[in-house]
Amino acid sequence: MNVQEVMTKDVVCVPPEMPFKDVVEELVRANVSGLPVVDGSGKLVGVVTEADLISKPAYGGRRRRALALLADIVSARDHRWATKAVGSTARDLMTRNVAVCGPGDDVRSVARRMVEAGVKRMPVVDHAHVVGIVSRRDIIRMFDRPDAEVLADVQARLADTLRMPEQHHVTASVRHGVVTLCGDVRYAWDKETVVLLVDAVRGVVDIDAHLRNREPNPVGPPTAPWL
Repeated sequence: MNVQEVMTKDVVCVPPEMPFKDVVEELVRANVSGLPVVDGSGKLVGVVTEADLISKPAYGGRRRRALALLADIVSARDHRWATKAVGSTARDLMTRNVAVCGPGDDVRSVARRMVEAGVKRMPVVDHAHVVGIVSRRDIIRMFDRPDAEVLADVQARLADTLRMPEQHHVTASVRHGVVTLCGDVRYAWDKETVVLLVDAVRGVVDIDAHLRNREPNPVGPPTAPWL
């Protein structure tokens, strides 16, 4: 499954010059935890998040800001949050080095990148332009499907003669999102092909495969059209 199938397409973006208060209002109104910042041509230049905005109340006020900044410098701590609190626009507050993904990226791969980077959302960009945003909730939501719907899609996938290996006899059942595959395929490498294609169905949590092959793999690379 690709990112474009789960991402939010109607993305609220803000310009770099937007004042702090207006950014807060946009974020609250959109009920999100972060907003892409785009320039006049629609290209991504950063992301402003709740963490960026909360620096204002945390270090706000001239005297508190100065004392906090001094304390950070003296203690050799990273004082970027105190510095952000001085900012008054999205450009001042935003995070510039943003992890992004493309609309055609695999959802599971993007989920791993989000976990490893410790981010809650990723802007989806196409030629540097924002076309969507994918969040942890968007990815989790793809598992929120009844077993009956998942089974119907798995069965449709198994019946897809353009993708599935020829001469397979595989049946499926689904319980709590876990797909159990039983039956046989012609060659040994067909087992992995079936599992990979079924695993791409939205809502599949895991696969318990009990597949047998009737023949060993032929000599030489596979030449079937689905590969």
